[in-house]
Amino acid sequence: MAGSFRWVAARCLALLIGLASALSARAMPEGFELGDASVGPTCAHYLGMGPMGWRQRGGDWVDAQGQMRGPRPFSTMVVARGQGRPFVEMDLSPLLRAWQAQPHLPHIVVLRAVGKSAGSDVIDFHSRESSDITARPLLKLTLRDGRRLRLAPAADTFLDCSSLSSLGRRADLKTGGERSVLLRFELPKNLAEVESAALLLSSDKQYGAAVQTIGSFALRPAYTEVHEPRQGLAATAPGDRGLEGHPDVLFTAGFEETAWMARFGELALRGDAESIDSDKAGGFIPFAGRALKVTMRRGKNLGLDLRYRFARHGQAEPQELYFRYYLRFARDWNPSGDGGKLPGIAGTYGKAGWGMRKPDGFNGWSVRGGFARRPGDDPSVARLTGLVSYAYHVDQSDNSGAIYGWGEGLSGVLSNERWYCVEQYVKLNDPGQRNGIVRAWVDGSQVLEQSGLRFRDTDKLAIEEVWLDVYHGGVAPAPHDLTLYIDNVVVARRYIGPAVFKASRDQ
Repeated sequence: MAGSFRWVAARCLALLIGLASALSARAMPEGFELGDASVGPTCAHYLGMGPMGWRQRGGDWVDAQGQMRGPRPFSTMVVARGQGRPFVEMDLSPLLRAWQAQPHLPHIVVLRAVGKSAGSDVIDFHSRESSDITARPLLKLTLRDGRRLRLAPAADTFLDCSSLSSLGRRADLKTGGERSVLLRFELPKNLAEVESAALLLSSDKQYGAAVQTIGSFALRPAYTEVHEPRQGLAATAPGDRGLEGHPDVLFTAGFEETAWMARFGELALRGDAESIDSDKAGGFIPFAGRALKVTMRRGKNLGLDLRYRFARHGQAEPQELYFRYYLRFARDWNPSGDGGKLPGIAGTYGKAGWGMRKPDGFNGWSVRGGFARRPGDDPSVARLTGLVSYAYHVDQSDNSGAIYGWGEGLSGVLSNERWYCVEQYVKLNDPGQRNGIVRAWVDGSQVLEQSGLRFRDTDKLAIEEVWLDVYHGGVAPAPHDLTLYIDNVVVARRYIGPAVFKASRDQ
């Protein structure tokens, strides 16, 4: 009772002194802009690096009445067939007003066939990659002071569910049927100074009806939703200090001690890791004192294999668990060769759930984090890394684990040289049933919920361990050194959430 009272008092004190989260809400992944290169949008994903999925195949947009995937365009234009190369202009001022009123919306125009044209008719517009410079898309802006601007798209592509690949490198943009054209423009920072906008397109090829109508819509993928960080247990302990004493906290590690491995119960280190307080070459800035520096060396796979096993510490193996840590990618982090594994939660028992060892319901399972490969030919994701969950469960399609992109909400797209709060949750299924759950949060915003999973068919399997795994591949070794930092590990029975401080800090 006394312990519970102390924690209630601490929480009240935190509220009284106005503690603010170290991380403020963001409307989109920091540094991310939708592109049109190799990991650009497809029918299934807004970003192929992850992969990060649309809410619904074919893309996410809102119409003029705010309805998701609604039928009412902000404006329309008519394209007549058989007129050689028609140049058509669409008034985008109504869409401009929506961007001005809703700053979280990306400045991306969605073009779709509407009305009777929303069938099998097709129009080919010239894209920004067209060899004919005069036929490329153009956005005409009129400013309130009378000035006029002409903007080419920063990216353009189209979504076609008959293709699995990004189509942004093509010289054409196809509309018609369920196809959507996406055009992103880099508008003036002060959007209020823009009075009107008009889109100019040209077409050499039109198929189907003699007259086709195209409407404009506003792109609204999941990552544009504004979310205040969800607070949890960490809100009761400023800077995480004293959090280890909370009755729902099972383990913490801040890597401050010389013998930091002893907290995990490990006698020898597998990998290349050390507790540090500085690393100028990597752009390291401390989160809360010392941190764990982990490096996957060129030509090697393993960076870290460190485990906290509950039974070894005299604790019962849980059926559900929250695991939070802070993650920072170093300045030179560039997973250009392959993706890999990051820390997570597991019950492998040395038998299955990793290394192509497929679970059968009785031998093991795991849900690790993971990072996606960053293609070097796509400038839209320079310095960015997409996170995923990499799960070994009974119903996976082959011997390797299933990949679930962290594409909901704020999105699990992380930038180099910034601390992020990464939290994962696993609830095991009832033996033999498909009711297991995996969730993930970044900076207190949920980025994944995957339900209906079957990890086990026996109650002899539980949550054996928290697994701090940092591994390159697959099989392919790291093409160059890859470094990241880990800090403020917390394992608990309840949601933990981001650390809080007396004032927000530069991350």
